[in-house]
Amino acid sequence: MAQKILIVDDDADFIDINTRVLGASGYETESASTSEEALQKLRGQKFDLAIVDLMIEDLDSGFNIAYAIRDDEKLRDMPILMLTSAPRKTGVNINFPEGKDWMKVDDFAEKPLKPAELVNRVKQLLKSK
Repeated sequence: MAQKILIVDDDADFIDINTRVLGASGYETESASTSEEALQKLRGQKFDLAIVDLMIEDLDSGFNIAYAIRDDEKLRDMPILMLTSAPRKTGVNINFPEGKDWMKVDDFAEKPLKPAELVNRVKQLLKSK
């Protein structure tokens, strides 16, 4: 049975491309374009990993999703890969190793990721699960 990944992003093209990339590597994916939709799907289905964009509706929507996952007893151990284009769009740099504890995510990267890098990060996160 394929491992299932939820991709949370408001960019339909990003979701489409990464659905194809992950599908070609044997993963099953679903998507959500809002925080509310993401949390409904996460609480209603079983996912092995969440890929969450930092800025969906608001600048910190991705963090809100990560905090909700970590606060949910059934979801808290699910790996989270957070992606962002914030440094490019805002000039604000986020130091992941230093912010790992307060960000409540397992990995963090700037978009766009090359397909091989995305698949490698997903494999590493699922391996550590």
